[in-house]
Amino acid sequence: MSNIQVLPESVANRIAAGEVVERPASVVKELIENAIDAGASRIEIQLAAGGKELIRVIDDGSGMSAEDLRLAVQRFATSKITAAEDLDSIVTMGFRGEALPSIGAVAQLQISTRQEASAEAHRITVRGGEVAEEETVAAPVGTDVEVTHLFYNTPAREKFLATTATERGHCIEWCQRLALARPDIAFKVLHDNQTVLTTAGQGDLQAVIAAIHGSNDARLFLPMRLETEDITISGFISSPRLTRANRRAQLFFVNNRFVRSSSLSHAVTQAYGMLLPSGRQPLCVIHITLGPGAVDPNVHPTKIEVRFGNQGRIHGLCQQAVEAGLAEAGLRSLSTSRPGLTRADATGAPSRPAAGRWDGPLSDMTRRAARLRVNPFADSIDVRDDGLEVFADAPPDTTGQQEADQSALQAEAAQTPQVLGQLSGRYIIAQSGADLLLIDQHRAAERVLLQKMGDKSAPVARQLLAVPLNLELTPSEAAAVEDNAESLLELGFEFEEFGPSAYLLRSIPAALVGRDYETAVGDLIRDLAQWQAPSSLERARNELAALVACHGAIKAGTHLTHAEMQRLVDELVATDAPAICPHGDPIIISITAGQLDSKFKRS
Repeated sequence: MSNIQVLPESVANRIAAGEVVERPASVVKELIENAIDAGASRIEIQLAAGGKELIRVIDDGSGMSAEDLRLAVQRFATSKITAAEDLDSIVTMGFRGEALPSIGAVAQLQISTRQEASAEAHRITVRGGEVAEEETVAAPVGTDVEVTHLFYNTPAREKFLATTATERGHCIEWCQRLALARPDIAFKVLHDNQTVLTTAGQGDLQAVIAAIHGSNDARLFLPMRLETEDITISGFISSPRLTRANRRAQLFFVNNRFVRSSSLSHAVTQAYGMLLPSGRQPLCVIHITLGPGAVDPNVHPTKIEVRFGNQGRIHGLCQQAVEAGLAEAGLRSLSTSRPGLTRADATGAPSRPAAGRWDGPLSDMTRRAARLRVNPFADSIDVRDDGLEVFADAPPDTTGQQEADQSALQAEAAQTPQVLGQLSGRYIIAQSGADLLLIDQHRAAERVLLQKMGDKSAPVARQLLAVPLNLELTPSEAAAVEDNAESLLELGFEFEEFGPSAYLLRSIPAALVGRDYETAVGDLIRDLAQWQAPSSLERARNELAALVACHGAIKAGTHLTHAEMQRLVDELVATDAPAICPHGDPIIISITAGQLDSKFKRS
């Protein structure tokens, strides 16, 4: 008797369902994507007990006929593809044709649907993968899918579901992602009859961000956009003042489909460079639009991962787009200001880096971002009665004042902060317009020195090793060293081939003498091998420059003359990132006249 058996269809269906339906959130994702493909303009999601008891998705899309409804709950039935060649040009969300039958195999499924041309709606009920009932009902145009008792017939899967709160969080997280993917669709999400998310569906991505993150955080998102002939990258990135401890809030959408991409996350982090505090990550909502033939969405069963035809180019363009967005807010990492470096403007044409002042249309956000250039923490400090400074947002500017605001902004930018004195040999006290500035002199000197070092094209000073370090590399790492040997030498790392995949490290940057240079060079080589991005070399150069700047900067406790302080402040304001030191710490604290009046209880 053969050891290999053909499984009964009911068992095979449950196994197939496991690829699609991992938890209630998987059902939510698939049903919303089907509603989007149906052309819905409004989608309502109702949940109960974290989706374990009820998931209901109602849309006003095109609906289905009675015949299509029967086919929709059969395996491998789809309206999205007709031949194998169609897999190379997928532009819809849920094309696989497995979602509804997979859900029906592990839950009780009921679908009511009506097309606009039909006077009546059709309803089908599926239990355990079998059609239990078909009937004609009254219903509005669109589709209403109701899933109850998920995993009722697979108790092992039901046993390993998380708590209601956890499953609720996963479901809402997918609703948020899909709302960000399609800001032109109105979403309403309810859990146990309580509304947890609503969006207007007017195509305003920042309004959706505000609905998810809150209006205060939404004001700290900066717009970004880059276009080429075949690719558009747009969306919002957070100011360095708004960060997280991990990358979960970095959301990427390729042709309106949410994807996870370590390559895109790496590009975003590289673009920020040393603007980020140590150990922190920015937030972002980035849309990438390109031809369907340039991306493969079929590398993962749930289509949450994609493969680009030219991953290195996409990585570079994404980094370039984020750098441009930061530059327009006056927040440029050192790598974007080196002589000769250009970036693409909104039309894709190369242009010089943005000047120190933003002269474009002034929305509430761009007005606030532009003020960062001269006064990096304007509108962000609230001095409380207990003496602590907390970050808070000022009320948004009133509309109809753009010309006056632009004139005031230009007048403010033309003013150089005037030094008033020094406090404790650590802080410089200065005035910028009506604002009082407290400047950390050591961090200010670090930023100035780093700027000067970054403007030099000469190789980094290097130190020969008395005993060369033998490095055993993987084939990809060895190839990265060979391809980037000249650039590595400019950084101070001199390599000599020592076998098929081994190299001798003969010199290191002088700044790394007495430090863990083996880890530094190992991390750099792995970055080059994994991302194939020259930006890894630029980041290494910046980190070395920051190390040297830290040791050479004016120390805390050093008393300076008035002229020395004024010169330092002038040089700081002229740098690309006066707000943040090379290690990601703040340089300037600003207190407005209004905040002082409030502190002194003046009306």
